[in-house]
Amino acid sequence: MSWRDVRPVALAVVRRDGRILLAEHYDPAEDYTFYRPVGGAIEFGEHSRDAVRREFREELGVELTGVRSVDTYERTFTFDGTEGHEIWRLYEADIVEDWPYELDRFEAEEPELGEAFDVVWKEPAAFAERDEVVYPPSLLADL
Repeated sequence: MSWRDVRPVALAVVRRDGRILLAEHYDPAEDYTFYRPVGGAIEFGEHSRDAVRREFREELGVELTGVRSVDTYERTFTFDGTEGHEIWRLYEADIVEDWPYELDRFEAEEPELGEAFDVVWKEPAAFAERDEVVYPPSLLADL
């Protein structure tokens, strides 16, 4: 699959004491940090609800429970100079294990790329008060 194809993804928001768990990413071409819910690509024949569970298992080593649908989003974007097009199925969920709730920041891994990224608990107000960016832009209003 090339970045010119539409990529279906499944992501989930987890909550802790008024904060939400988000993946932190950096775009070197645009020189800025942005945040998005944790998750990844839906494989052919896989339901998005199963995909989000698999992505949390692969990237964070945790299991999800109480997975519930929020909405569907479509994004066209440029990352590191390359255009992309994604359709997102967004869920809210809880993590079974306690350890992610006990840390403010931890590392996750994208096994297909062999890359690591940070996962952080962010207060939604941080996006309104500072120049921090969250995707999709309507995420906080929709939760």
